[in-house]
Amino acid sequence: MNIQAYIESGILEEYVLGTVSPQEKQEVECMSHIYPEIKEELLRTESALEEYALKHQTAPPASLKESLFSRMNFDSPDAQKPDEEFAIEESNVAKNISNDIRNGDFVEIPAPLESADAKVISDAFVREEVKEVTPFWAKLAIAASILLTLFAGWSAMQVADMRKTNEAMSAEMQNMKKDAIYAEQVAAMYRDPQFKLVKLAGLPKSPESNVSAFWNKQTNEVMLDIQNLPPAPAGKQYQLWSIVDGAPAPVDLGMLDEQFEKKLLKMKNTKNGSVAFAITLEKKGGNPTPTMEEMYVMGKVV
Repeated sequence: MNIQAYIESGILEEYVLGTVSPQEKQEVECMSHIYPEIKEELLRTESALEEYALKHQTAPPASLKESLFSRMNFDSPDAQKPDEEFAIEESNVAKNISNDIRNGDFVEIPAPLESADAKVISDAFVREEVKEVTPFWAKLAIAASILLTLFAGWSAMQVADMRKTNEAMSAEMQNMKKDAIYAEQVAAMYRDPQFKLVKLAGLPKSPESNVSAFWNKQTNEVMLDIQNLPPAPAGKQYQLWSIVDGAPAPVDLGMLDEQFEKKLLKMKNTKNGSVAFAITLEKKGGNPTPTMEEMYVMGKVV
């Protein structure tokens, strides 16, 4: 199995983000137990996601609490009025009198107490509208419900925003992974004693260009690392050449990929006795011989 291709497929990022199917989830967990490289990459991806989430987390707005409590009216229940107590007592007296009458007893109906400053109530038979008092616990429950609803709405907005950034974050993680792989490959080429480093400097056609060629003198394998090279115009493509001592013409080592940035390019093998390498801009697909006027970089083997 190609472990590196499996890691670069993006399924580990989807597993961490929770977007894989149950079958893919089981596959990732199984592969991570079998291959230590996959398990290590999975842990690194989870760590990167956690770091990203902590870095971009958003706290609830400070005005949310004040906005909620400003809408609440915690009125304390009205105390029982004296008139209501008197009505209850009068009702009890009437009930006792009614019972005595049923039993055949002579009952003297007590006269209402009058005071010197007693006033005549003109609207005694008018029914007074009673205001219903909402219990405090009910108001508190309503407030809690409103608070929970608003918080749920705010949380849903945060989740929606997070989902919108998932694709961007996944793409960013893929780019970071590719950059890391590229850096490791180039570092390995520099450390490998079998490869000879040849620096290709920019010529008057493109002074700012800079390319590194790695030549294995035992196998004649050639690898290219493009540090700086202008994008090829439409219909054009870069071509690598090697100048071999005693050869009648430069040797074609193949065409560069159109997307050559941050890639370690494997070219055609050169021949023994190579003394220099050069890159020219040719028509798409290449030429059998280099166009000397379109030579961008060149480097001698030292």
